Amino acid sequence: MPDLRPPTPDDAGAWFDFLIAQQAIAYAGIVPDDFIERQQAERADWLKGLELKFSAPGTARRLVAESEGRLVGVASVVDGPADWEVSLGYVPSPAPRELSRLYVAPEFHGTGLAAELFDRLDDGTDLYLWLIDGNERAHRFYRSRGFVDLAENFQAGDSWGNIGMHRMARLANG
Repeated sequence: MPDLRPPTPDDAGAWFDFLIAQQAIAYAGIVPDDFIERQQAERADWLKGLELKFSAPGTARRLVAESEGRLVGVASVVDGPADWEVSLGYVPSPAPRELSRLYVAPEFHGTGLAAELFDRLDDGTDLYLWLIDGNERAHRFYRSRGFVDLAENFQAGDSWGNIGMHRMARLANG
């Protein structure tokens, strides 16, 4: 099993590059063909934000999975709602915390790495997440962990090709 640890500011570039690559793989045929290029256009801004977040995590919980010197997984739970949710009126959020990232490299699918990342970050409190429509592998994973689909839909931004997504939540009193 890969080593799991909190990210440091030095991980910002690797986190971003891994995340974008895994999103392109996970959403192949769903996102535009130039998805990586669209995301790379925002890389410099993202890196500044990630370095700050990794140096002062506050209440956020983040992990990287590393194997043979390279990232093979990333995960994060943060306070919700995100600024973009507030600006677009997706408030209140269905839970106070959001599972904002959980990605593992394809060669680690089915190994238990995603479950290990999730379990290490999950403190049992109510959580929500945004799921890209059509990502059936992730949908099955989250449903197996008690998440249910919420009756709301959203179109992601232009850099994502305005694809559809919706929220899922795991609520103790749901």
